[in-house]
Amino acid sequence: MKKYDIFLVDADNTLLDFHKSAMLALRDTFEYFGVACKDEYLRKYQDFNDMLWERLERKELTRESLMNNRFTWFFKELGFTNLDGNKFNERYLVTLSNRPTYFDGAEEFIKALRENGRVYIVTNGTKSIQKTRFDILGLWEKVDGVFISQEVGADKPDKKFTERVIAQIKDFDKERALWIGDSLSADIKASNDANIDSIWYNPQKIALQSVDPNPTYIAEDFEKILSILQIN
Repeated sequence: MKKYDIFLVDADNTLLDFHKSAMLALRDTFEYFGVACKDEYLRKYQDFNDMLWERLERKELTRESLMNNRFTWFFKELGFTNLDGNKFNERYLVTLSNRPTYFDGAEEFIKALRENGRVYIVTNGTKSIQKTRFDILGLWEKVDGVFISQEVGADKPDKKFTERVIAQIKDFDKERALWIGDSLSADIKASNDANIDSIWYNPQKIALQSVDPNPTYIAEDFEKILSILQIN
């Protein structure tokens, strides 16, 4: 097998349990505005928000439109007329920024990768929110670099994102690089377009439905990734 020693690793829902953080923040924000948060709202928002980010990846939405309108659109779906989507979003983002959490084993996984090469975080997200979350988690000290899409000026899987990231990594070699992430449409698509090998992090063990995008490897947990890389 190839020797990989440049690791491009997604953050949310790969290393960090973003869905858990988002659900906690959503519940707290509903309660802040005096609305009892039903589990139904959490389930619907998770699917709704995932759909919006997928549309962003396909360039059907701008980041500004997503961030400014998502709760207005979501409340319309729920039939709510008594909540201001913009005010709700402002409060939600503050709460979300302060609720980051690693998946079990993620910190040890990052350490193992870094002992065998260089690790760079490649994440779609809002700069201020991601920086606050990474500060709380001490993520900066655990990796060799962090690339946040808003700061880079393009979102995964846009080729501009990957090109700008590669340009900032010293001695980058595609033959030694490996992209690790949970999103087929963002991480694996970006890696395919750049001819970089990839691992689709797939803890739900979802069946691969097509050959586009196509990961080089598939792993359901961190232990499996390290096994693929032959890291003990």
